[in-house]
Amino acid sequence: MDSLYLTTAVFVFLLGACVGSFLNVVVYRMPLNLSLVHPPSACPKCGHRLAAYDNVPVLGWLWLRGRCRYCREPISPRYPIVELVTGLLFLAQFLMLFHYGWGPYGIVYGETLGIVTPSFAPLTLENDWPILLLHLWLIGALLAASLIDLEHFIIPLEICWLTMIVAIVIHAFLRGPASLGSLHFGPVADAAAVGGAVGTLISVGLLYFGALKRSFADDEPLMEKDLAVLPADERPDPWPPGRVRREMALEVVFLALPVALAALCAWGAARGWGGESWERLSTGPVLSGALGALNGALVGGFIVWLFRVGGSLAFGREAMGLGDVHLMLGIGAALGPGAAVAVFFLAPVFGLGVALFQFFGSGRRELPYGPYLSLAAFAVMLFYRPIFEALSPGVESLGWLIGRMLGVGE
Repeated sequence: MDSLYLTTAVFVFLLGACVGSFLNVVVYRMPLNLSLVHPPSACPKCGHRLAAYDNVPVLGWLWLRGRCRYCREPISPRYPIVELVTGLLFLAQFLMLFHYGWGPYGIVYGETLGIVTPSFAPLTLENDWPILLLHLWLIGALLAASLIDLEHFIIPLEICWLTMIVAIVIHAFLRGPASLGSLHFGPVADAAAVGGAVGTLISVGLLYFGALKRSFADDEPLMEKDLAVLPADERPDPWPPGRVRREMALEVVFLALPVALAALCAWGAARGWGGESWERLSTGPVLSGALGALNGALVGGFIVWLFRVGGSLAFGREAMGLGDVHLMLGIGAALGPGAAVAVFFLAPVFGLGVALFQFFGSGRRELPYGPYLSLAAFAVMLFYRPIFEALSPGVESLGWLIGRMLGVGE
C-alpha cells in the first residue's frame, strides 16, 4: 500500500470515528423526535454542555475515564464503542474495495437478464471513489437504524428513504453505464423498474386519497415488550389469526398493481414493445444508473414484503415489520438487486443463534430483524466477491429461466 492509500486509510478511519460520534446523537435523539443539530451535545445526566475536547471520538471518553467532567456520573461505554466500530467498518470497507478487491463491484452484467461474465476488474481510488462514498453512507445508515431498532423495535423511515435517494443520485450522476459498479442490467430490467415504480406511486396515491385502506390503520397487535409493562388485567386479548390475515390482505391489494405493472413492462420490453425506446432509456448516462438503483430498491423491498405477507398469512401472526421493507429499499438501491437478495437470505444466519438463545432463555419470540439485515449487508459489502463466485451458477440459471419466461432469446 503506497503513501496515498495509507494516508487515505487513516483519514477514512478518523472520518468513521467522527461519523460514529454523530450516530450516537442520531440514535439518542431521533426516536424522541428531537433535533439532531440543536441544542449542542450535553451530559444526559446533568445537562451541562460538553466542551469540544470532551467530544473527541473514543479518546474523549478515555480522557474522562468514562465519567462526566461536571457531575462525575458514569457515561455509557456505548458511545466510544459505536465510534470505534464505525471507524473500523469504514476502514475495512476501504481496504476490501481498494486493497483486497473483494467488493461487490467490477461485475459485467448481461444486456437483458442475468450475469453473463463475472469479471472482477480492480477498482482504483482515483476513478471509483463514488463507490466508497456510497458504501460509507450505507454503513452509517445501517448502524443508526440497527441501534434504534435494537432499543425501540422501530426503524426510522427517514433513514431508509434518504439512503435510497442518496444511492439513486450517486448511481445516476457519478457513475456511467459502462463503469465499474454501475447497476446496468439492460432494457428488460429497466422496464420492470419503471413499471414497478409507477405502480407503487399509483398505489401510494390511492392510499393517500382513501381509495385503498392502510393495514393496521385502526389498531395493531402489541409487541411482547409492550405487553410486559402492562398489568395483567390491562393486557388486551391476542389478535385472532383471521384478523391478522385480513390486514395482510390489504397489503396484497397494495402490492398487486406494482407487481402487475413491473411484469407487464418487462414482458413487453422482452417482446420488443417500444422499439428502441427502452434501449435508449437504459443506456443514457444518468437514467441507466438511476434505473439500476431503482431496480435494486424494488427487488430488495419486494422480497422482504413477500415474506412478510406470506409468513403472516401462513401463521396468522405479523411476521416481519414494515420497517424491514423500507430498510431493504435503501440496501437494494445502494448495492443492487442481486446483492439485496443475498443480504436477505444471509440475514437469518446471523439471527438464528440469537433467536434460539432468546426463545429458550426467556421464552420471547419477537426480535428486531433490522440488525440482522444490516449485519448481512455488511458481510455482502465486504465479501461479495467470494459470495458471488459461489452463487453465480445459480444466478445465471435463474436469469436464463426468467428470460425464457419473458420470451428473451425466442
